[in-house]
Amino acid sequence: MIRSSLAARVAVAVAALTFLTAGLTTTLAIISTDDEVRGDVDAFLKERSEEILDGTRQPPDRDGRGRNGNGQAGGGDAVDPAVAVPLSPTELDASVQTLDEDGVVTARVGLSIPVTDDDVDLADRKGPDEFRTIEIDGEEFRVITVHIDGGGALQVARSIDQTTSLLDVIRNRLMLVGAALALVAAAIGWFVTRRTLRPLSELTAAAEQVATTRDLDTAIADADRDDEIGRLAATYNDMLGALATSRDQQHRLVHDAAHELRTPLTSVNANIDLLAHAPDLPADQRDEILSSVRTELRQLGTLFTEIIELATDTHENAEHVAVDLAEIAERAVDDLRRRADNPVTVTATTSVVSGDAPALERAVANLLGNAVKYSPPRSPIVVRVAAGTLTVTDAGPGISAEDRSRVFDRFHRGVDARAQPGSGLGLAIVAKIVDDHGGSVFVDEARPGPGAVVGFRLPN
Repeated sequence: MIRSSLAARVAVAVAALTFLTAGLTTTLAIISTDDEVRGDVDAFLKERSEEILDGTRQPPDRDGRGRNGNGQAGGGDAVDPAVAVPLSPTELDASVQTLDEDGVVTARVGLSIPVTDDDVDLADRKGPDEFRTIEIDGEEFRVITVHIDGGGALQVARSIDQTTSLLDVIRNRLMLVGAALALVAAAIGWFVTRRTLRPLSELTAAAEQVATTRDLDTAIADADRDDEIGRLAATYNDMLGALATSRDQQHRLVHDAAHELRTPLTSVNANIDLLAHAPDLPADQRDEILSSVRTELRQLGTLFTEIIELATDTHENAEHVAVDLAEIAERAVDDLRRRADNPVTVTATTSVVSGDAPALERAVANLLGNAVKYSPPRSPIVVRVAAGTLTVTDAGPGISAEDRSRVFDRFHRGVDARAQPGSGLGLAIVAKIVDDHGGSVFVDEARPGPGAVVGFRLPN
């Protein structure tokens, strides 16, 4: 199938629209002019018939033949002079004939006007004037038939052939002008469209280059233009930037994950080798090694789950609805109380936000788990919810100032926290969930200390 360019399609559309507009304009102009001319001719015929009937014009000869404007006999059927009616003076700008009550021509000046049944009826009895267009010897005429008081009818005809021919010439010329305008409009449309779409062609070429080379650093010029093309180019550049950022984050995630996986895998492998090469180990040592292997495997399972969650966009695709952050916090705290000995105090007021309830509950659970991890056994944990803000305050050693800016980074673990179990992804998952909801995370020191305050804010 032959595919035409957008510029060519626009040019054809503009040409067709221009030609159609010219055609409609010409048709309306011709119709209007024709109606105007016919109205003027009808007015002339009406006026001439009234002048003849009023006796203000000389009648034709009563020999039944009539005379033309040169005083010479004109052609026509013989008429009965006994039924001829007096006619006013007549000129060459119209043909005139009279009919008796039976529709027989009694007098004529100029051409013979055809008599129809309607003319005979009008001659026999009074009725409204009749106007019609006729053709005599290939020439168009406009005719009026008027009843004569006492019986008979008067017919007056005038040629409109020149007017019709002139209208045909005007119509043909206007159509030629319309065709010329259509060609000019097509050329202008093609030129303007080509210039307008040039940035789109560059954008297409850049997109094809990215698809071929996978080079996300390709940028589109014209992003500074203050029009739709500029906004499209800027959006495309932003999209490439987001894709590049996502790719870099995935690369870092894979690199960091590989680094984090190396240690537990090495430990598990070493313990398994020890069990394989030392079958005579005491039972207590064997149980200790197996317990260590199970712990490492649980941590690996948790690590795999958290890596998958960070690498996917499940939260971004979830439907956001109105939820109460206070209720979410209560559910997360109830679940924690079943698993930990730390007393948890909740101070919450109704705080409705738009979000994904399961994801937000996971974020709160991660904050609570982080607080339990770094707090002494049975030390209090405080949860506060108000106006779209949730904070969790623990009783641990706190977070140093240099670590606060990186506490939500993937796999980051402060110097004091490296001895604690965990993958270093819990708070990174919180940051991702909150970012998907258009919010922000923060960390501060507890007042009074010791301890840390970790939380997030959501728009409400």
